[in-house]
Amino acid sequence: MNVSQKLSIVSLAVIAMLVPACATQYSQPLPPITMRNPITIAESIERLELYTRPDGLELSARDKLAVAQFLDGYRDNGSGPLFINRPSAQAGSAGTQQAEAVIRGLMRNGGLNPASLQGGEYQSSPNAPAPVVVSYRILKAIPDNCRKSTSVTQPFTNKAPENFGCFQSANIAAMIGDPRQLLEPYALGASDAQRRQVVYDRYIQGELTGAQFPSRQRPEQAGN
Repeated sequence: MNVSQKLSIVSLAVIAMLVPACATQYSQPLPPITMRNPITIAESIERLELYTRPDGLELSARDKLAVAQFLDGYRDNGSGPLFINRPSAQAGSAGTQQAEAVIRGLMRNGGLNPASLQGGEYQSSPNAPAPVVVSYRILKAIPDNCRKSTSVTQPFTNKAPENFGCFQSANIAAMIGDPRQLLEPYALGASDAQRRQVVYDRYIQGELTGAQFPSRQRPEQAGN
């Protein structure tokens, strides 16, 4: 056996020792992404400030659009009542009263019940400008902090980093329209009694209970 053959045998022996060592790095897979990078549901406050004058409130068309969009957000994603807090120094002024009247009018125009509006006051200085604050509670999906990451270019092992998939979880949290979907499923609506009776009658008669597709919607196999 020459020297080159001996070196080949030694190299194969070294590789045979390293391969099991590398394979052991995968013996314990990472936990699911929902455990490594969970999405947290937290309550937040959306607020809108309306600055008034003692003699009244003047809203431009852009301001009214901003208030209407704020109320649309409350209708779609809000939780609980809609709060309107007046500054104590201007609680009885014409401006604050007009601001509340504008809010109630826009709520009726948007299909919201003005009865869900709750009023209050907060402390303010007589000479300092203080807005009328409209607010509501909202649930938000908060992803894990992906900045606490390890280097993906120098892992030093064959294992995936602990935060592998963090940005996927963050993207899912950003796409969630209603975070309440992660807490509980939507309630089932009422079933269609007429459709149920049709399906039952067909079942008794031994007919197909599924809906029949028109011939133009049936897929056809193309010829060779």
